[in-house]
Amino acid sequence: MSRRLMLSFCILALIVLGMVVAMLAIGGRPDPVGPAIALDGTWRFHPGDNPKWADPQIDDRSWDRLDLVSLPGNRDDDVGLPGWLAGWRAHGHPDLEGYGWYRRRVTLPAQGDLVLLGPTMVDDGYAMFWNGQPIGGIGKLGSDPKVIGARPFLAALPRFAGQRDGVLAIRTFMQPGLGRNRISGGLRSVPTLATAAFGERLYRAQWMRTIAGYIVEIALPVLMVLLAGAALAVAPSTARPNFARWLAIALVATACLRLGNAISAWTDLLDASTLDRQNAVVLSPLAMFAWTAAWNALAEGRDRSVVLGCAVAAWVARVVGAIAHLAVLIATARIVFIILFAAIAVRIAVRGERRMLALATMSLIAIALFVNELAQLGIPTIWFPFDIGVTLTQYAYALSLLLLPLSLPRVGVSRDREEGE
Repeated sequence: MSRRLMLSFCILALIVLGMVVAMLAIGGRPDPVGPAIALDGTWRFHPGDNPKWADPQIDDRSWDRLDLVSLPGNRDDDVGLPGWLAGWRAHGHPDLEGYGWYRRRVTLPAQGDLVLLGPTMVDDGYAMFWNGQPIGGIGKLGSDPKVIGARPFLAALPRFAGQRDGVLAIRTFMQPGLGRNRISGGLRSVPTLATAAFGERLYRAQWMRTIAGYIVEIALPVLMVLLAGAALAVAPSTARPNFARWLAIALVATACLRLGNAISAWTDLLDASTLDRQNAVVLSPLAMFAWTAAWNALAEGRDRSVVLGCAVAAWVARVVGAIAHLAVLIATARIVFIILFAAIAVRIAVRGERRMLALATMSLIAIALFVNELAQLGIPTIWFPFDIGVTLTQYAYALSLLLLPLSLPRVGVSRDREEGE
């Protein structure tokens, strides 16, 4: 990569990262204060699914009583959304998946147009009913449910003149098979009742926080794809063309992996099951394999083919493990990749050119790829600058993008030597 192209990319990366910081600061501002009531407190809950449970006249006194109260400062451990609650598994239904219904009677202000802001955190989709009438929700429920990332939702609340209360019913669905913990299930925050004018303001603030929560997952893929294009463009002129080509594949696979999170959170284009399958079966194994192959191509030594063969075997094991839901096989494959990374790092440290740069960049990529193993060691993997979650993986990739262009200039080995090894 020419100095001018490298400098241009680094300047662009710094500008993009600066814009990300500004978006985090804007999205992390506290919600506006005004005429709004969070509908926390006691709700009735029933596992299962029955459309008749939307009827305000049914007797729900035999249903479970759930106290849904979020303490001040409670936020989710991903984006940092306020109002976090434990789900139905923490309220007496530890094995429940699929459908569950919530109901409560809501007292209305004496007058004025009202809106209902849907819960911003739900496992995984929901539909709301006001006095038996559907008023909307997130995701597609029914015989073939498709759930997406929970996001802000605003609905007008119809009422007759003089009406002082009504029954709000919420049908929720938790997608089976996505790997849940002991506090998952159903409502993870509560709806909010607000005046129409203030509800619009609060809705916009919620969207700004949601956008900020995933803005890194847009910025990083954009930079990764640009750098991948640059790597392919300069590959023929480098002494390690295979490194540049594998680097491009790794960057594109990682970009697609990260981008799916934002698409699922902001749009209806990617449902939760599809996102989980494409990440577990295709993108995550491919990214891990391609990064291993790239660093292997950069390292000196005649044992590259052995390392590459082991990487192929580990990649196949990860794919098979994901398809067959064999957690042991997936874990074993990840351990093999960790060992391969360590072996490559030793080769670079002993015989590599630009070894300090290569090892620093490779370490950042390893941190991003093996963040689950770091979490098991008790290492923090997420922080909340401006009250918006930014993961260790995102930090590591951001820093690596500033160092990777420095690895693309012609290295100190001739192409003749490269071809003779």
